[in-house]
Amino acid sequence: MRYWLLILLYVVGLPCVAIELPDIGVSASTVISPADEQKLGEAFFRQLRREVEVIDDVQINDYLSALGHRLASYSDKPEQSFSFFVVNESSINAFAVPGGFIGMHTGLILTTRSESELASVFAHEIAHITQRHIARTIEASERFSLPTVAAIIVGAILAGASGNAQVGEATIAAAMAGNVQMQINFTRIHEKEADRVGIQILAKAGFEPHDMANFFERLQTSTRFYGEHVPEFLRTHPVTTDRIAEARDRAEKYPIKLRYDTPLYHLMRAKLLVLIADNKQELVTRFKQMLTTKRYRDERATRYALALALLTTKQTDGVQTQINWLLKNDSDRVIYRLLKTKLALLQDNYPKAMQEYEQALQIYPGDKMLGLDYAEKLLQNNNAQKAKTVLLGISSSSNPYYYRLLARAYQGTGAKAEAHFTLAENYYLTGQTSLAIEQLKQARQNVKQDFYLASRIDVRLWKLQEELHEEQLSNR
Repeated sequence: MRYWLLILLYVVGLPCVAIELPDIGVSASTVISPADEQKLGEAFFRQLRREVEVIDDVQINDYLSALGHRLASYSDKPEQSFSFFVVNESSINAFAVPGGFIGMHTGLILTTRSESELASVFAHEIAHITQRHIARTIEASERFSLPTVAAIIVGAILAGASGNAQVGEATIAAAMAGNVQMQINFTRIHEKEADRVGIQILAKAGFEPHDMANFFERLQTSTRFYGEHVPEFLRTHPVTTDRIAEARDRAEKYPIKLRYDTPLYHLMRAKLLVLIADNKQELVTRFKQMLTTKRYRDERATRYALALALLTTKQTDGVQTQINWLLKNDSDRVIYRLLKTKLALLQDNYPKAMQEYEQALQIYPGDKMLGLDYAEKLLQNNNAQKAKTVLLGISSSSNPYYYRLLARAYQGTGAKAEAHFTLAENYYLTGQTSLAIEQLKQARQNVKQDFYLASRIDVRLWKLQEELHEEQLSNR
């Protein structure tokens, strides 16, 4: 089956890239449907994973997903499906893609100074989706397969991440298989509407509406330090003095909120900082100095980050001190429990680490990050049966790493068909459809007398073969 999209593609948050589309004759009166937007977003996300590093940390993603869905629930389309994710890119940018896929660069998240500022960017991008700016910008009649359009979006994002349009050229050229162009067109009307609707969402969700203008103004002021390297967010979301003033005027209609950042905002920013840092030892020194001078915005997050950075650099001295402080001065959290397991493992105390995992699972049954971490350690110690039980007890169907671990667990228990079947999902989610199909074929060959499993494999194989055929047609 072939899916054709009518689109003058509007990818919110990307730079203007001129790409001319071939005229293959579809009526301009047709508008991209929500179902097609969803399929396009899913195809885009799989292709994006092939080109950039998507942060798959479950705790960070769960926090951002909870924040995003909280905001989306106050939009005028709370039924809209959304997926929130993080791209490991130091540039300051965010973007929205058909189907409710909203991406944040690590650079933008770490640049925010409050949860309301982060929420303001989410609200702005959510507004672009709920107002269907993509469908509303269709003025020409073109038709494309989903893989083609998805690849074009990925190419544009790659160009935007680097500030160099040539970076995405290969991806775009491969997708269009020729000399083609498409205008990703941004309009002031849509930006103003996203601001207006975004501030409404922000205020209804209980955040400080003034922080949208505050964040934009701070970015605008900082541009004098960037020279030619203006943050991508400002190139793709042009911020003018008038626009900031209009945002402030809109915010004045709402009562001033008492700014309150949830603890997870600071904790997850701290974890993200440690996760992506190239020089983690430098972070250790910085966090220690911050605690000594008491120059921090959130002591809890600073102590957590220090403990995490110490463990990452295989240092045990001082970690227990930070854990004790966190458990005494904050509520019990799974992230603190994971610090305890990592410390025990680093001290070569495997029995204690396993005990910590089991105790944590009793308190936080079904926790995804805990389950993934525990299963990984079990597999490293050749306990595939227990790892399989742990993994099947959690739900992490959109995480490629989950399927990779589960495939190892099945393989370790001798379930070869299930191992290949599960590994196929890992490849599929990372945009490697051909490899996924090969795994499904091997899974089918290893099925013995399980009719139900064979049927599931056959259905999945047929679907992925159809999608691969679509991709191949689009690249001709």
